[in-house]
Amino acid sequence: MGDMLGNALSGLVSYQRALATTSHNIANADTEGYSRQRVDFATRIPQQSGAITIGSGVKVASVSRVYDSFTVDQLRYSQAAFSQADAYYQLTSQVDNTLADSELGLSASLSRFYNSLQDVADNPSSISARQLMLAEAQGLGDRMADISSQMASLDREVNTRIAASVSDINDLSAQIADINLKISQAQGKFGTEPNDLLDQRDQALLQLNELIGTSSVEQKDGTISVFIGNGEALVLGERAVSMRAVANEFDPSRIEIALDVGGSSANITNSVRGGSLGGTLSFRDGVLSDTNNELGRITVAIADSLNSLNQSGVDLNSAQGGNIFSVPDPEVFRSKHNTSGAELSAEITDMSALTGGNTLIRLDGSGWRFYDESSGAELTSVTGSGSLADPFIVDGVSVSLTSPAAVGDQFLLCSTKGAADGLKVVMSDPAGIAAAAATRSTTDLNNIGSGKISETDVVDSSNPNLLDPVDIEFLSANTYQINGAGSFTYTSGSDITINGNKIVISGSPAAGDHFAISPNTNAQGDNRNLLKMAAAENNKVLNGGSASIQDTVNGLVGDIAVATRSAQINHQSQENLLNQTLSNHQSISGVNLDEEAANLLKFQQAYQAAAQAASVANDMFQALMGAFR
Repeated sequence: MGDMLGNALSGLVSYQRALATTSHNIANADTEGYSRQRVDFATRIPQQSGAITIGSGVKVASVSRVYDSFTVDQLRYSQAAFSQADAYYQLTSQVDNTLADSELGLSASLSRFYNSLQDVADNPSSISARQLMLAEAQGLGDRMADISSQMASLDREVNTRIAASVSDINDLSAQIADINLKISQAQGKFGTEPNDLLDQRDQALLQLNELIGTSSVEQKDGTISVFIGNGEALVLGERAVSMRAVANEFDPSRIEIALDVGGSSANITNSVRGGSLGGTLSFRDGVLSDTNNELGRITVAIADSLNSLNQSGVDLNSAQGGNIFSVPDPEVFRSKHNTSGAELSAEITDMSALTGGNTLIRLDGSGWRFYDESSGAELTSVTGSGSLADPFIVDGVSVSLTSPAAVGDQFLLCSTKGAADGLKVVMSDPAGIAAAAATRSTTDLNNIGSGKISETDVVDSSNPNLLDPVDIEFLSANTYQINGAGSFTYTSGSDITINGNKIVISGSPAAGDHFAISPNTNAQGDNRNLLKMAAAENNKVLNGGSASIQDTVNGLVGDIAVATRSAQINHQSQENLLNQTLSNHQSISGVNLDEEAANLLKFQQAYQAAAQAASVANDMFQALMGAFR
């Protein structure tokens, strides 16, 4: 009877705990991050009665989580990858919408402006056409400024996201460290795993991976250490390492990320990967930075090419044309850690060599070193010493020191970053548009040979002698002199460049034949220079003379469209992978209410059976006691 009663009572206690665990599962069916718990039964130590072993009932060996570490690791990785793809796609699509708009996009604004140039070429003396051209130029400047403003707004949004993510990461890190402490204490005191605390920690880790990609290592005491990037510790057992949003050493408006390590800060921005923070940084350092720089390069090319061409002609007042646009010079930022007061000044000297990328300039013990900011690759083609007389030439940009620098000083050269926002129309008088060519060529009516001269083509509008009259006299069929001096060999069809004017003489001139270059006065109906300006968007002025403004605009819009489409595909793929991984995790660790209902019924019946066995044992005991009364 004693054995029977003890067995029955052990069953009652064990199945009561099983019922409690089942009801715990049912109560937490919708709790995020909860892992289904399972009761594991084991037999109690049997009693020995002579040669007979008699069972002593049942006990609860453990209450454990239904948990698969491989699936959980997959889920964390998938969460980090999806969050990164999601943040990157959201931000990239905003850039794509800004540039590709059929009415307000970059291509549409440029088309309207160059069409207005063609309208002036069709009617060069029309003041209304010239006014419309200046209005479209202002519209182009406004559109460039608007696009630049939207890029700046995205930059501010990125900063906001970074700061918010850093704050949330710190909160979760502290939460994980606190749970680590509780788990360590619970395991040390009771020797069993605190299932609900482990679930809470796993959920906090999953939320952390939404923000930043992590890896983790479980320690012997049950705590877990969390690492990010290139192995930087974020949580070490019961201690969380603080992360901070700090200003970039060159540009205070640019937020970066630092870890507090040993009383100092270590910049980890370039090593952050995964999560929404990784996607945000990838967008800023990739699409956003490249778009800003390329917009600036396009802006500089438009202004430089049209200013140069307008100076190559004469306006309605028969004066040589001036600038239509102005753009700011490249920006050079000093590092806040510089020990000297040295500053660098910069200006663009070669449009075709301009890349638009940012350059890190550093003075070390061996001299000045130059690095591409995005790739970190050292630039070895830089020439010059950095003085005003012999400036550094960095990808088409002239850079000079204003005062001596100290070893360790660093500077960041942004050659085109602020150009789009700074594009201004400086021409206000429509008569100032130089539609006519600056010079004209003529053939002497008394020539006896068959030689012909082409129209003049101004190739150097800055030549001080551009408008000086030029007389070309042939001394023989094969030689000529210029303004009564020299003797030059004549080759039919070859270019002849004089005072910034290029002409071509073809045919067979005779000795004594004269050809002239003179200022193009009273040329209100001449549209030669405007035709060149209207065609300027197709001139190969960028990428070493291999790409036009139109090519570069199409390339930028196309690259952003491709990047957005690629980001969308990756976003969808990562979402599908996350859903699949989450489904696998739920199939293992999730609560199935049908299964729990079946378990509830099973354990209830087992409990009732154990209670019945206890009742029978009691009846037997009472009968035995009655026999002795």
